[in-house]
Amino acid sequence: MNDLKEEKGTREELRRSQAAPRRSGGGLKRALMVILALVVVLAVVVAAAWKDLSSLDSVRRLFSYNKVTQDEQGKVEMYSFSNDRSNTFALLGDHLIVASTTGVSIYSSSGSVVDSMSVKLTNPAIAVGGQTAAVYDIGGQTLFIYSASGLVRDMSGECSGNILSVSVNSSDYLALNAEKSGYKSAVTVYDASGEKTFAFNSSEHYVIDAVVMRDCKRMAAVTLGESDGTFADTVSIYSLGSDKADSVNTLTGSLLLSLDSVAGTLSCLTDESLTLFSSDGTLSGSYRYEYPYLRGSSMGGDNYAALLLSRYRSGSTMKLVTVSSDGTEMASLDSSQEVLSMSAAGKYIAVLYSDSLVLYTPQLQEYARLDGTEYARSVIMREDGTAVLIGSSSAWLYIP
Repeated sequence: MNDLKEEKGTREELRRSQAAPRRSGGGLKRALMVILALVVVLAVVVAAAWKDLSSLDSVRRLFSYNKVTQDEQGKVEMYSFSNDRSNTFALLGDHLIVASTTGVSIYSSSGSVVDSMSVKLTNPAIAVGGQTAAVYDIGGQTLFIYSASGLVRDMSGECSGNILSVSVNSSDYLALNAEKSGYKSAVTVYDASGEKTFAFNSSEHYVIDAVVMRDCKRMAAVTLGESDGTFADTVSIYSLGSDKADSVNTLTGSLLLSLDSVAGTLSCLTDESLTLFSSDGTLSGSYRYEYPYLRGSSMGGDNYAALLLSRYRSGSTMKLVTVSSDGTEMASLDSSQEVLSMSAAGKYIAVLYSDSLVLYTPQLQEYARLDGTEYARSVIMREDGTAVLIGSSSAWLYIP
């Protein structure tokens, strides 16, 4: 009998423990708070759509920077550095890299110094990849690899001769183009961990630039030479592991300025045109400049390149042009203002004029404007729609 009573008591306790808890006033209050929060988010999304924004980046910025103290113009002073005319700047995520003839420093988004090194760089340059950036000395033999946390490795010992160019792709594959005894120049490819994966020696022509393509299976190199007695650049694409080119294309009568990529295509920027090749070397498209002088360019857009053209060698008669990955002109905008700097990233193009900063969409419609920017010398656009304005010794984040 006692055992039966104990069993019934146990079952009763089990039923009570499994019964649904009664709703309290506190639970109702929490539910109302959740509903209120959803209403606020919905209102922000509707407001963004009403303003005809191309994306919800403004909503993301609202939450990402809600604890950041901005001035009345939407600026936040983030970085302070030494005033040096040789300073070269790049962004790695939200970290600012500053390289000069006397050293390299990395600053976090809070403005603190993450890493700093004193080193002599005669011609400092920075190449940014996905998670790392290469800081190197053009014409020297110094090469450092940095992450947002600081120095990853010193690759100066890999340079048997003076460095001609360095590139890092979005997967952090690095192409080192340098002089080599017995050759005109040599290109060495390293994977993201710093392991050597490919080497190419050019005995007949000088390699101007080289990049590892986005698939990390091919390398493109441009050599300087002649074709039928005319000055020409030759674009060759190699499979990593083979010293025989898969494809060879010649750009006659033009001078290569940079080798990059636009939406996965290989972009060859010359003094006359932008020529685009697919990964197998076939021609994807070409855009010949409407104005004869190229004054600026940026390949950081999602599916487009931004070009700044000029009618004359000097002066402020400009044309801003966006070009798609097939070489088609997307939009153009005439300007009579002096342009100090231009940068494209994601869906935005930042143009720094002498007294203002204007952010454009790829269709060159004005997205945001900041007046009174005489303190800034250059600008770096970020994919989330914010821009970093760089002055002589400080840099500000502009949040539209």
